[in-house]
Amino acid sequence: MEDRPYYQYYKDIKPEKVATRLFFIFTYILLIFYAILFATNIWFRTEYRYVTIKGSSMQPTLNPNPIYVDGSSYQDGVYIKLTQDIDYDDIIIIDVTRGTDEEEQTIIKRTLGLEGDKISIAKLPVGKDGKYEYRFIRIKEGDSIDTIYYQGENDTYVIYEDYILSYDYWSNDDYLPDNVHTINGVKYEYNFYQRFLRYYETETRNVVIDGEVFPIEFYTVGQDEESDADQVFFMGDNRTGSTDAREIGTVDQDDVVGKVVSIVRNGYSIKNSAFGWVSKVIEYLKIIWDEILRYFGANITY
Repeated sequence: MEDRPYYQYYKDIKPEKVATRLFFIFTYILLIFYAILFATNIWFRTEYRYVTIKGSSMQPTLNPNPIYVDGSSYQDGVYIKLTQDIDYDDIIIIDVTRGTDEEEQTIIKRTLGLEGDKISIAKLPVGKDGKYEYRFIRIKEGDSIDTIYYQGENDTYVIYEDYILSYDYWSNDDYLPDNVHTINGVKYEYNFYQRFLRYYETETRNVVIDGEVFPIEFYTVGQDEESDADQVFFMGDNRTGSTDAREIGTVDQDDVVGKVVSIVRNGYSIKNSAFGWVSKVIEYLKIIWDEILRYFGANITY
């Protein structure tokens, strides 16, 4: 019975030791978690960026129902991957002040033409009941086709863009006289004509629609640019409310900041959505998860 006091002491002190150990273990785990979170966020900022979208040039893809602050419209945000490796239909962020002393100013548009592509925007009988509508026409670099036989909405060359705001709005330019932007009986989108077809050398390819032949004039992307960098032709999805390559010309691919990999709906502020931050966090975690899967060999591309 002599060791009874020691036993009692051990019995009394053991719960305190266990609690202390558990506290330290929890603290270590928490510190490790925060370290991983901090390192992940640092890495994320080197590869991705979150951008709040301002304006209506990409409606309805972005900001379809915006709120207005000081006269500017906001609603959605996007995560972009910081890369200049872009492809057709990628939504891209472009730095329009690169190479100047001005503070960075960016625009967001859709990639539609790359260096060497032949492009045009002509009014053709491709709408319902033969209604004339503007269509973006693209012959990719290396494609030697001379005659395009229109195949409907799935046509490879005369492209039906189901993401744009409205073909009716875009095609309604009856207030302009036909002879202002018409070549050989074909009417071209006015801004595109003024920027690319009026002053540059063009090439003619025939587009055949229901047996009728339309001689279309094409501009080759990058043909007259002094820059050694590849050129990119881009437009906003809201064709009547976008300042893009039709007015400012093509840009160097080097001026591309990144491409959109995720859209955060209603992510601007609590004025727009009290839970907009939830979507932002969810999309952030999705990107992290995709990167983990890609690290282990999954074929995930943006």
